[in-house]
Parts: sequence; structure tokens; C-alpha cells
Amino acid sequence: MPRPEPVGKTTFEGYLELEARSPVRHEFVDGYLFAMAGGTDYHATISLNIATQVRAAARASGCFVYMENMLLQTPHGPTYYPDVFVTCEESNDGSHYKRLPCFIVEVLSESTADIDRGEKLHNYRKIPSLKAYILVSYDRKLVEIYRRLEDETWRYETLEGSGELELPCLGLKLSLEEIYADAGVAGN
Repeated sequence: MPRPEPVGKTTFEGYLELEARSPVRHEFVDGYLFAMAGGTDYHATISLNIATQVRAAARASGCFVYMENMLLQTPHGPTYYPDVFVTCEESNDGSHYKRLPCFIVEVLSESTADIDRGEKLHNYRKIPSLKAYILVSYDRKLVEIYRRLEDETWRYETLEGSGELELPCLGLKLSLEEIYADAGVAGN
């Protein structure tokens, strides 16, 4: 599914000013504003499950975990609201956006899957600090992982039905059961 039509065009500074007072969240790509759609209870439950499991490990490691309302700016400007991300290189300082994630999680939906697998994958992989980009299916127990290797190449991995997701920077593993708990998603 292609990205919907933009709702306006502005500078990054104008975008930040708009987001500070707008009741609707927008992503910022190539100077254009794109309104974000609302999520489902599956989406919210899966995102919360991941963030909840990650929080204690992030705090113990001196890292911060953010959900859905923190902006993440990529090196060439596109700015998104990832579902969950962790940064270990930036402080919790009252800023409106971050730039140095260790890993990013996007929970897929019918309306966002193509953007998450295409545009966002392309832009997120340009972030030097990023060690993993994780896509979580909303309708079945399937997690896709793009993992940066030491030689700066990327490896694609999947977990389906069961297994554990190893998260970089935190020394933490999450089972698919933990990720999908109470989300109403059947196993494969």
C-alpha cells in the first residue's frame, strides 16, 4: 500500500513547531508532512509488551526506551515515530527527537507494512548507531530482524511461531510468547 498524500510541506523546524501543538501526529519525509493513522488494540498491546520487557534492561544499562510519541530523525532528515526504540547514546533531556537508536521496533499493520519494509528500512539503515531493525507482525507470531553485522553488512532473520528475539545493547532476549502476550494472536 503506497504512502497517503502529504498534508503539507515545511522545514524541519516548522515541523517540530507544528507537532508541538497538533492533535494529530505526522511523520516528516523530504519536507512533507504525512498524517499518521491510529492503531489497533493488537498493535498497542504488542508495542507495550515489548517496551515493558525492555524497560528494566534499558535502565540497568544506562539506556532509554521510547514508545510511539518520541520522534526519531534519520541522518538525511526523514523523521518518524517508531513504535519502540532504545537509545544508549542520548540522555533523557526534554528534547522532542532522538537520532542515535540502538534498535528500532515497528509493529506492522496492513496500512504501514509496505512503508515499514521499504522507505523506513532504507532510511533507518543509514543510522550509524542502529544495530537492529525489528518488524513484528500484528496478525501472526512472526518477527523479522534486520541485523547490522560487524563488517557493516546486514543480515535478515526471522522468528516464526516460537523462539527468542535477541536485542542488541541490552543483553536481553524476548520470547515470542512475551511479545504476543494478550494480543489475541494465534500461533502458527
